[in-house]
Amino acid sequence: MRPVLRHPDLHPFSGLDMAALVDDRADRWGDKPFLVWEPFSGPAEIVSYAAFRDRTMRLAAGLHGRGLRAGDFLLIHLDNCLETVLAWHACARLGAVAVTTNARSAGAELAYFAEHCGAVAGITQPRFAALAARHCPALKWLAVTATDNGEAPEPGSMNPPDAAMPILPFADLDGDPADLPARAVDPMAPICVQYTSGTTSRPKGVLWSHANALWGARINAAHQTLRADDVHLTFLPLFHTNAQAYSVLSSLWAGATAVLQPRFSASRF
Repeated sequence: MRPVLRHPDLHPFSGLDMAALVDDRADRWGDKPFLVWEPFSGPAEIVSYAAFRDRTMRLAAGLHGRGLRAGDFLLIHLDNCLETVLAWHACARLGAVAVTTNARSAGAELAYFAEHCGAVAGITQPRFAALAARHCPALKWLAVTATDNGEAPEPGSMNPPDAAMPILPFADLDGDPADLPARAVDPMAPICVQYTSGTTSRPKGVLWSHANALWGARINAAHQTLRADDVHLTFLPLFHTNAQAYSVLSSLWAGATAVLQPRFSASRF
């Protein structure tokens, strides 16, 4: 059992964090589908609750093996894909902070996000690899997914020339969960950063705690009256609180299934 840091007078999530929630759902619903990845190109993929826990634990261990520590910020610059959710929860498991950025960002915007939060490493996809490598030179390494949201990458896009940091395949990040360091359950620990839009000055970095994410999971499940036999279609961008909390985290809380698509498509609806 992990040690628990309790804050009973501050919030209703004393003794709980996001990793503990995933553990509970994996124990309770094991083989039930949690995520269904439905790309427009390439094969679909079903990830059960138990498999999701296993994959995020292996990814968390691999991130730790490559130097990421609790409290470090990891840049996640991806369009909708399964790796977005895996990386977010791997950070939560490790105690690192996931920084999900708008995949439509220009180079100067991406540079600001990485510098402002002090990101130590990054995860992106082939079509953004050169952009991220060029504008985020302080990253210690950059991992690149095998496809662009299911579509085959353009030749050479996975290895941008003159990158200031090592470029490695996302698939090579996995490690041994036995190597994960023990971490106390603290709902007040930071879990993610989202940068605001629609402002007249620099975007603001909004820092969530595990308790914020748990509240989003619980209250959005309640507002939608989600049940364990529901299926939640998710096509809004996963870097944003709507898809993260209203769709994926609420499904996790309820024990439902979230179907992930790269974007909305009327013809596939």
